[in-house]
Amino acid sequence: MVRQSSNARLRLYDARDDAAALLLIDLQKAVDDVDHNGIHSNPVLDDRVDELLRCWRGGNGHIVHVRHFSHTPGSLYRSGHAGAEFKASAMPLAGERIVTKHVESPFIGTDLDIWLRRHGISRLVVAGVSTGHAVSTAARHAHCLDFGVVVVADACASFAIDDLDGQPLAAEDVQRFSLALLGSHYARISSTQEVVQQF
Repeated sequence: MVRQSSNARLRLYDARDDAAALLLIDLQKAVDDVDHNGIHSNPVLDDRVDELLRCWRGGNGHIVHVRHFSHTPGSLYRSGHAGAEFKASAMPLAGERIVTKHVESPFIGTDLDIWLRRHGISRLVVAGVSTGHAVSTAARHAHCLDFGVVVVADACASFAIDDLDGQPLAAEDVQRFSLALLGSHYARISSTQEVVQQF
């Protein structure tokens, strides 16, 4: 399942070299709060993220863990709340970059762009939650900054939302539509297996 946008420049076979980074978005414990979010679209999210991390940690590519700390009172993502902690499947190791953001884009109010360029990184492999929000924002912003972008579909997840008429949209439908939009222009859409099999 590879979809190539007209502008993506990342080749899967060189994704794990030192000019590439694995960018993990908002993989925090709040993701699994069913009472707050409902059940997300991807029951194998943790397994796929674990596969990507094991693959990257065996190569020369960089790993960047993006976390969201909300300023909204009562948010599960506020600093110090258990929900803001990293999920066990995405726990950073010593030496791996952690970027803390307060809005959807990890490039706003952080040094991420400068850090990536300082390390010679021109390609990003993106995974995390939620696909239509923070993942999409990160991928689109990276594309606008002229990075090559791959979004790993089965290492992302979406939540159900209501449409403008108040009708429910299933999490799986939100996921498919979000990936279709990204793949139409901003990123190459791939799978964990397709990425890992290159190595």
